[in-house]
Amino acid sequence: MTKKLTVVFNTDANRRFTLNISNPAEDLTEETLLLEANRLIATNALAPMQGKPVSVHSAKIVEQNVTEII
Repeated sequence: MTKKLTVVFNTDANRRFTLNISNPAEDLTEETLLLEANRLIATNALAPMQGKPVSVHSAKIVEQNVTEII
């Protein structure tokens, strides 16, 4: 099973930007996520085409079962 953290940011262009992170920490909390996401926003580390991220819209962990056929 694979896991990924999907964080959706609101941008200054009134659009949304989605950041996917593989293998998130098992003990990830809302507090830690918001702290790190706000650090990314404050340092301008992200520069997507959708505009500069200004806040977190949502976040979720997605688990996926993958079965290789070939």
